[in-house]
Amino acid sequence: TAGGLIFYGQPNGGFAAVDQRTGRPLWHFPTNIRMKASPMTFAVAGQQYVAVAAGPNILCFGLP
Repeated sequence: TAGGLIFYGQPNGGFAAVDQRTGRPLWHFPTNIRMKASPMTFAVAGQQYVAVAAGPNILCFGLP
């Protein structure tokens, strides 16, 4: 992302973010479902979001 975050799906079904520069873990969300696609980011009215397909669901999170 423009803010230097890398988002990725974990083998255990987690969805996580790390600092692009240091690799330090910053955030984790347990989906308990296998990720079906790479995460994507988009912006609406100046707010950035990250979304990912997890099983039959699409998860979407607003970034600070």
